[in-house]
Amino acid sequence: MASCVRLLGFSVAFSLCFGSGLLFPLRRTDAGRGKSHLKDAVSCAVCEILVSYIQSELASNATLDSVKPVAIELCVYALTKEGINALYVCPGIIDLYAPAVQYVATQVVLDPAELCVDFKMCTSNQIARAKKARPLTPRELPAVPLPHATHSEGTRGPNEDGGSTLTILQLTDIHIDPDYSKGSPTQCGLYVCCRSWYNGTGSAGYYGDYNCDLPMTTLELLADTIKALDPQPDVIVYTGDNPPHDIWNETYNSQLGATQFLVDYLAQKLDRVIYPAMGNHESFPESQYYGQLPLYKEVTQQLAQYWQKWVNFTDVAMETVKRSACYSVVIPNTNLKLVSFNANYGYDVNFYSYLNDINVDYFLLLDWLVLEVDIAEKAGQKVLIIAHVPPGDTSTQPSYGEFYLNLTKRYGSTIVGHLTGHTHNDEFELVQDEYGVYGVVMVAPSVTPYTNNNPAFRIYTMDLITGTLLGYHQYFLNLTKANEMAALKQVPSFELSYTTALEYGLEDLTPHSYAALIERFEKYENLISTYNYNKHSKSHEADKNCDMTCQRNILCAVQNIISSNILACEAV
Repeated sequence: MASCVRLLGFSVAFSLCFGSGLLFPLRRTDAGRGKSHLKDAVSCAVCEILVSYIQSELASNATLDSVKPVAIELCVYALTKEGINALYVCPGIIDLYAPAVQYVATQVVLDPAELCVDFKMCTSNQIARAKKARPLTPRELPAVPLPHATHSEGTRGPNEDGGSTLTILQLTDIHIDPDYSKGSPTQCGLYVCCRSWYNGTGSAGYYGDYNCDLPMTTLELLADTIKALDPQPDVIVYTGDNPPHDIWNETYNSQLGATQFLVDYLAQKLDRVIYPAMGNHESFPESQYYGQLPLYKEVTQQLAQYWQKWVNFTDVAMETVKRSACYSVVIPNTNLKLVSFNANYGYDVNFYSYLNDINVDYFLLLDWLVLEVDIAEKAGQKVLIIAHVPPGDTSTQPSYGEFYLNLTKRYGSTIVGHLTGHTHNDEFELVQDEYGVYGVVMVAPSVTPYTNNNPAFRIYTMDLITGTLLGYHQYFLNLTKANEMAALKQVPSFELSYTTALEYGLEDLTPHSYAALIERFEKYENLISTYNYNKHSKSHEADKNCDMTCQRNILCAVQNIISSNILACEAV
């Protein structure tokens, strides 16, 4: 077991330094989601040989502390070659994530081939991992099941004027940085810059920079924009991620404090109900989550207390939030049930997700989701699911996508929408198999400009009679233009980027409409290039030119909901 501890200690360094950028957001320079600029640094064969060597050579009485210096050295070696100030970054990261690695090592033993697949060093067609989809029938397990929620109270109900449509504003991935400093370096040898004490080149703009997280000035502009919308959206959802990306500096208080600040600020500025979903950054350390452990129980319960300022949960719903960071509510004056799902167990950057096969809490969470949808179907309701991590992202466990496919295949007529974020990009994922199409996962672009995106939000329109999502309006802030206006003492504004009807010719957002859009992607290069330009919220003119590799990667991503299938498709 000690050798397993050491192996997994090295796995931290592998995942950070050689894998798919697991703990850092990716600078996505191509059309493939989950692609890393480090991915080609070490081949699949080298990864397996090196891990096997480490496993065979390490002493059986080794401890995790004895691994840390070597893991840090490996991390420093790799990141220094990428121009990163690794001596500053690596020690904090290894210290933060060592406890998760150590715990997982006491529960499971993973062989080198599996680890290299998990780190995206090898693809699923180089080695197959046998992952079974979860059954869809709720069943008894040796734990108290999560209760299902009913209604929430709000300060304002939608369609109080008797209208037949519902508008839903989605925010995602705000990543507020309280230490953002105008004029600070934008190139600093770290993964996120724009702080006054960092050294480097460039000058951070008043409203932000593509290499940095969100400044307070842009959050204020966003809140003022939403407050001034006329008519006001009927519903606001927020699909998570509050803290900045400086994970080597994070503490328990900084992580939870970011959520508390954002909740308090938007509650005061907007003064209305906001329905949240838990992001991977809301936990501590970020991306790590295992509800059975005291630390994560405390994180979840604290999150529940913050969320109460946005949603007046019933007692039953509050118990669900405290236990699992998920809940369901029926939107007032509608027949629509909103289900907020905690997707952290599906995210493979969460080391604890490798315990999913033995994690009773995870089983209960999946069963709870099925039960909530099943109850809604029997009641004649429609369901809108919100979550942070989309199941088709390449950094998810394949079993998460398989479960989601089965869920949507069974309840596709009840589930009318899946709203997610996480990738920072404007994307969609068609839920389908060889037998048909069943749903569409909408992936909204981020508010933070980090990873080369213009800040964005969107507003959906839903037909309340049928439950059909009819389309959305996508808005963005041209960051370059905004900073130029600030220099002239002018106030910029969020602009309409596009509508799905005019940009893509979509009559609605149903699975069959998106299946037809994919067919048009395959025929018309200019259309798929438009999609690629919109992915980063029109931040780079070069994105208008989508070459053959770019087109292939987009088609792989939009047509697959299972991460291993996407990677295999991209590798062809």
